[in-house]
Amino acid sequence: MSAMVRLLEADPELGRDLAPEAFDAAAAGLVARTVEIPRGRWDVAEAWAETKAELGLLIVEGVLLSEVSVGARTSLEVLGPGDLIRPWPARRFPPQVDVRLKVTAPEHARVAVLDAHVIAQAMRWPAIVGQVVDRAMGRTSSATLRLLVQQVVRIDERLLLTLWGLAERFGKVTPEGVLVPVALNHTMLAGLVGAHRPSVSHALSDLTERGALQRVEGGGWLLHEAFSPEELRPSGQAAGPG
Repeated sequence: MSAMVRLLEADPELGRDLAPEAFDAAAAGLVARTVEIPRGRWDVAEAWAETKAELGLLIVEGVLLSEVSVGARTSLEVLGPGDLIRPWPARRFPPQVDVRLKVTAPEHARVAVLDAHVIAQAMRWPAIVGQVVDRAMGRTSSATLRLLVQQVVRIDERLLLTLWGLAERFGKVTPEGVLVPVALNHTMLAGLVGAHRPSVSHALSDLTERGALQRVEGGGWLLHEAFSPEELRPSGQAAGPG
């Protein structure tokens, strides 16, 4: 039997627009089944079919890496608690576009199933449904931001902007700096910033020598707050190689 979770206990932000009494009622009454995701590759489409999720699969614990490939090009997205997952919408693209989706859990993760039963419960508090929709829109906004970052000419700036963006979401402040505790190797970072791996490795080596960041045990990254990306400039004015 699947474990259950009280959604507002796992994700209080879902009830941010509720009055205190309504929040308490929703916290007690809004429950969902969960799916445990072991470390390794995870088949979203298979999980979707098995759980009969109608609205989405909401991450309540852990991190997932979503990798989309078309031909030889790959784009990576880091997802964490609060993000909503659905299978790739294949019918929105022509069959000539061979899109491949691979989702990987670096460590154990868990998602809540937003199925028909949960939707029926949540309709007592429409503001919660609005928050779920906002999560979906949030991923669209994040995709737009990644496209903007990838237009930055200097790869070192792309890396810093990306890693500091992840620090805003997942970072932990330590005496040495801000730790991004997500195991991202050079290939993964290349997918995040839209660059080739050798260029990313070279830029990371340079940033490490300059004291901007360092790799930590377990694959995470430590960012030093005294070092920040240069102010973004129009690509025509940016110095350095692309």
